[in-house]
Amino acid sequence: MVWAPRARVIEVLVPYDAYEEPEHMPLRLVGAGQPGYWGADTVLGHGTDYGYSVDGGPLLPDPRSVWLPQGIHGPTRVFDPAFEWTDGTWSPPDLSTSVLMHVDVETFTPEGTLDAAARLLPAVAELGVHGVELAPVAAFDPALGPSHGVRLYSVHEPYGGPRALQRFVDAAHAAGLAVVLDIPYRWAVADELGLEAYGPYLQGGGRPRPPRPDVGDAGEHALQAMRPRTGQVPLDRPRTGPIQMRTGQVPSIGTRAGKVPSAPTVRTDYVGDRINLDGSGSRGPRDFLVDDARHWLREYHVDGLVLDVDALVDRSPTPFLGELADHVVALGEQLDRRFSLLVDGPGRSDRLTSILLRILSGPGKSEDIQALQMLADLVHPSVRRASRQNGGGRRRMRSGAAVVEDITRLPATQLTVPWAGEESPATALLAVDDVDIRASVLATVVLAGNPLVLDTVHTPVAPRNESEQRLARWARELIAIRHSVAEELDLPLEIRSTADRSVIVVLRGTLAFVLNTGHGLAALRLGSLLRPADGAVQAPLPGSFRLAAAWEPGATRLVGDTLTVPPRMTAVLRAENPTHPTTRRR
Repeated sequence: MVWAPRARVIEVLVPYDAYEEPEHMPLRLVGAGQPGYWGADTVLGHGTDYGYSVDGGPLLPDPRSVWLPQGIHGPTRVFDPAFEWTDGTWSPPDLSTSVLMHVDVETFTPEGTLDAAARLLPAVAELGVHGVELAPVAAFDPALGPSHGVRLYSVHEPYGGPRALQRFVDAAHAAGLAVVLDIPYRWAVADELGLEAYGPYLQGGGRPRPPRPDVGDAGEHALQAMRPRTGQVPLDRPRTGPIQMRTGQVPSIGTRAGKVPSAPTVRTDYVGDRINLDGSGSRGPRDFLVDDARHWLREYHVDGLVLDVDALVDRSPTPFLGELADHVVALGEQLDRRFSLLVDGPGRSDRLTSILLRILSGPGKSEDIQALQMLADLVHPSVRRASRQNGGGRRRMRSGAAVVEDITRLPATQLTVPWAGEESPATALLAVDDVDIRASVLATVVLAGNPLVLDTVHTPVAPRNESEQRLARWARELIAIRHSVAEELDLPLEIRSTADRSVIVVLRGTLAFVLNTGHGLAALRLGSLLRPADGAVQAPLPGSFRLAAAWEPGATRLVGDTLTVPPRMTAVLRAENPTHPTTRRR
């Protein structure tokens, strides 16, 4: 079935030979219940190549192509999603406070395939993380790159195609790892894809299609042969327009009351090809994106999706994000699975590393300490449990969905997401080839960050030398500490600093993290540094803190009340047997 509300004739073209006339199968309008949709009474078998012709035009791939072995401009191949899954007893962890490892298929292994990446999943699991965030795998033109258009439903053939992704997810679940997939919405309606031949996928669409790529003499001959036969009677143009659908009680994406965001929660100045979510004929693109989400969750068993909210902005009475969450909740209840929707975009997950870059580049600026505290106040866990209006209250806890708003990314993960900009602070942080600074950045984001996405620069999965082995051990130690205070991750962060602002302290519950950003040895008195704030209740006393971890354990010491931390290094303190195990503000 295909959505083409402007078309007068739609044909399915089934090529059997590049130099012969393909089989032509005209489609019919489905009916008033699904305006603008065309369908057929027959089903093509697995492995069959086909394409659509719109009003006598050349062969076009199916907009919902799952398998494109000949590239994003070639024919679609029918894919049977049946797979021998072994994850029947799998139950994903709560990703609202999780630690994920970012996997970019092209760079994660020398082979650059999903099967090669799957072989490293046991090593990822050994770090103690909850799962992996998979960078976009949607098919694109290798010569132009994904920014020139992706086929949203498909898996890039050089990565191994759709079957390889099923194997990857099954292997991840076998290793105890959840899989969260990044969806490249802002590349999904690029001009090069030719979606406007089908309908108004673009906001303010209707622009002329770009020139078709050169496919060679044989390919040109085949495409000419695939043009529909003449003599058919045109059909009346179907009526189009938005169709109101019920949405659940899912709050609109926004900041919590009383908090001042460091960047707009949802930007409205997005520049680029915007998906038509609120204009004439927007029902089709909305269905397209909702079905895409269900496709990944159902056919590939992924546990969550990363949503680039800036590319999903709309001004309709029924916000698309709420509609999407409603459908994901319904699917979770149907499949008895728990899904997660992670909200991300520019100015969101890179906020902490932006501040860290300034602090590590030039300590002693009060505005950086203030920015860090403002960020801590803004982002401490923001998770909503999505529920449908008619959702049963007795549903098991494992089903449904969670919307996670605040994520923290290590620098290298910021460069492989669709919204990565050339001016990203991640570039500058990655240019700092100092293992001590990398260790400090890693400790800060692991212990101070919310749902966290690690990179292989700061957390090597396959260490190649002693420095990388040391970083991997440090990551395992920090992640274990984070797991041990999991029940305290919903507590607020408190940021403190010494008088000269060269030492920063992050407090949360029974955990204290100390970062010496200066160039000299720091000798700190815990009695004053960790003294409970005025008005705080159930706060650990300074004397109950013990040294839990240090990047340089030999030079980092706690003797009596004095903590010594070497320059540009970190120390982690835990309160042992405090009178009250948590810290809350009155």
